[in-house]
Amino acid sequence: MAVNDDYRGWPHLMCSGFDADKRALMSYDHIYSFLKTLPEKIGMQKMGLPIVYKVTREDHPDVGITGVTIIATSHISIHTFPRGQKDGKKKPRGVERRIFRPFFTFDCYSCKGFNPDIVYDELKKFFRPKTIETALVYRLREEEELIEVENY
Repeated sequence: MAVNDDYRGWPHLMCSGFDADKRALMSYDHIYSFLKTLPEKIGMQKMGLPIVYKVTREDHPDVGITGVTIIATSHISIHTFPRGQKDGKKKPRGVERRIFRPFFTFDCYSCKGFNPDIVYDELKKFFRPKTIETALVYRLREEEELIEVENY
């Protein structure tokens, strides 16, 4: 499904990729390249180079890489967890978080339409996950009442 420029709301594509390529998830250069090339592929204007950080054990128990590219119409971000999450503690309301290894979470939000199929294909190409869970949400203006959630 492609998002066109007919206003439905501002598309926010959220993806989680599971059992992904651990080496790709650990590679600063790979993540940087992904964030640098994706905006052009989906017709977005970069506002600068990607910002990418390695998250070490000193920073957080769930090591990985976090990166963002600011685009003229919002942002593209990714968080990688090449060793999965170590924290299986109970969360609010007693929900216990599942622990996945290795995986990533990804967001692409824009006030301009883009084709989520291209994003999905790039995630598969760069990180080779066995499974990708996606949600495409159209974020609407304050005066509008409806928010539409669509499984992708």
